[in-house]
Amino acid sequence: MIRRQVLLAPFLLPALPARAQRADYALDQDSGQIGFTFRYLMLFTAMGRFERFRATLRLDPAHPMTMGVDCVLDMTAVTVSLQGATERLRSEAFFDVAHFPQARFHGEANGQGDAASFPITGELTLRDVTRPFRMQARLIERRPGAVRFEAEGEISRAAFGLLADRPIVSDTIQLTVDVWIALQDFPVGRAAPPGTP
Repeated sequence: MIRRQVLLAPFLLPALPARAQRADYALDQDSGQIGFTFRYLMLFTAMGRFERFRATLRLDPAHPMTMGVDCVLDMTAVTVSLQGATERLRSEAFFDVAHFPQARFHGEANGQGDAASFPITGELTLRDVTRPFRMQARLIERRPGAVRFEAEGEISRAAFGLLADRPIVSDTIQLTVDVWIALQDFPVGRAAPPGTP
């Protein structure tokens, strides 16, 4: 999950190496995690994860606030911390993974903001319904050969037709992303594992 207290100002980040153009970097569950939280019974917070995903990040490390991302989530591998809730979440009442096994996001960052906070805007497709979606991202750590990004955004499940179990389950779902991206020590297109030195 995102540690929201970690916000590093741009001048604390080492300079990124110059690149003439964007390169493609592959990401998956070995690169980090994509999770979500929601409220239930209006009292408690539950956490879930997309255990399998794949994404391509188009990035010029010299200009990390101008990037493109395409991500595919394997909805058949979604899990949630509540006992018995994983199967409910995969069922026809919610994600209906038998008919809609994937969710997709396509987005772009256009250079607004800075390394501590910049928007990625695009479209999220869930259960064959496409809606605008915005995440707020930040570049929080730089190591030799790798950088770490975090991002978060909110969706309304009603906007995607996920109407079951109201008002037991909140309408607002908080999505979180925490990934490492290899820059030098790995060939372009290979995902960097978490904790890459």
